[in-house]
Amino acid sequence: MRTVQIKGQISPEIWNRLGTKIIPKLRSGEQLQIELDFSVKVKQEAAGNFESELQQIINDLGLKDKVSVL
Repeated sequence: MRTVQIKGQISPEIWNRLGTKIIPKLRSGEQLQIELDFSVKVKQEAAGNFESELQQIINDLGLKDKVSVL
């Protein structure tokens, strides 16, 4: 077996295309793992509310134990 990795930065406009083009191809292999690493800059005064909203979205998606907001 050989492990193939895809790494790099993409624009938000491409994200959905990854879901419809690359992920199905990757699922044809074994032991698929996907990691998230998003970063965004927000104004200091809005950061607390922004993080709370992100955490709520993560909770709503059932990812509370798998994804964290730092």
